Amino acid sequence: MRKRLVLILVVSMILSLLTAGCGLLGIGGGSNGEALYEDDFSDDSSGWEIGEYLDGWVGYADGTYEVGATYTGSPMWGVAGQKFSDVSVTVEATQYDAPSNSNNDFGIILREQGNADGYHFLISGDGYYAIYLLEDSYFTPLVDFATSNVIKQGDTTNTITAIANGTELTLIVNGETVASITDSTFSSGDIGLAVTTYEEEQSVIRFDNLVAVAP
Repeated sequence: MRKRLVLILVVSMILSLLTAGCGLLGIGGGSNGEALYEDDFSDDSSGWEIGEYLDGWVGYADGTYEVGATYTGSPMWGVAGQKFSDVSVTVEATQYDAPSNSNNDFGIILREQGNADGYHFLISGDGYYAIYLLEDSYFTPLVDFATSNVIKQGDTTNTITAIANGTELTLIVNGETVASITDSTFSSGDIGLAVTTYEEEQSVIRFDNLVAVAP
């Protein structure tokens, strides 16, 4: 009886280890997916785009990646210099400076084509979300702007997850899925972080702790 009990305990331990191993190996998908890329922006030579442009600027600031948009209605974006097909990207986005009404948008670009073309997964400082396709400099709403109470408004931090898995596109904000749609225009590309202001005042977002995993 004692030997049988020991055997049961051993089998139980093995099963527990296998289960834990599956999590470490990324079996099961979701947030336990295979790690593909990450950046906490503590190293300002990690490869993200740096520059000052007519419509704003991109670069490292105080251990974050800062994107500033100064021209009304024109997106400013910076890219990682990577290439992915199916990917889930999560980043913390903090509104650092914005118009008094927080009339802006910001978020993640997936499958970016070198000119901001790609899929734009966006939220705004006044509580909106959207998924847009940018192709040949023309924006098409795949999921048009709508409000959600899961988005924290004003000068605060939101966690944004953008997923491109085959033709399936999903936007998650602060752990809640707010939009999902399918589109087959782009199959691979870079990761970008983007900001747009819609007032005659700049919008500045600081991004941090970016993690990309297999969806």
